[in-house]
Amino acid sequence: KTPERSPFSTHVFHQYTLKVPALKRDAFKLYLEKLGIPSMIYYPIPLYKQEAFLQYSKGEELPVTELLCNEVISLPIHTEMDDEMLEYIASSVINFFN
Repeated sequence: KTPERSPFSTHVFHQYTLKVPALKRDAFKLYLEKLGIPSMIYYPIPLYKQEAFLQYSKGEELPVTELLCNEVISLPIHTEMDDEMLEYIASSVINFFN
C-alpha cells in the first residue's frame, strides 16, 4: 500500500514508506537488496517500547503501532533520482507483488 495523499495537497517526501503484509516484508527487503535497491525499516521496535520512552508508556499496549512496525518499509527517494531510477524501483516493486 502506497502513502495516501489528499487530492488538494502536494507532498515533498523525505521517506517513501510502503505498508507491506508482515509475512512478505522480509522477503521484499531481500528482493530489493538483490536488485541493488536500498530500503530501510526505520522503527523496527515501537518507540513506546524503547528505553528512552518507557517512562511515558506506563505499560500501555499500542496494537496499531505494533502492526505498523512489522509492516512498513521505506524506499529511497531524493532529489538526485532520475526518471530511469524511479521507473526501475517502481517496476521492481510491482513485479514483486504480481
